[in-house]
Amino acid sequence: MQSLIEFAKSWLTKQVKRATMTQEERYLSESIDLADFEARQQKIMYNQAPYQIKGRHWLDSRRYH
Repeated sequence: MQSLIEFAKSWLTKQVKRATMTQEERYLSESIDLADFEARQQKIMYNQAPYQIKGRHWLDSRRYH
């Protein structure tokens, strides 16, 4: 019973921490290795990360390449 409570507490703590992250932090935290992390940083620099592209009209995408 004690381990279930500890598990629930750690799970809730992780969820709260993730909810307080910015979109950029959340996107970077999902990287799997250093190369992926650097590629994600580069996408953020060029405004091509998925959270930055979402909501753009497809006609406006020509300006961002």
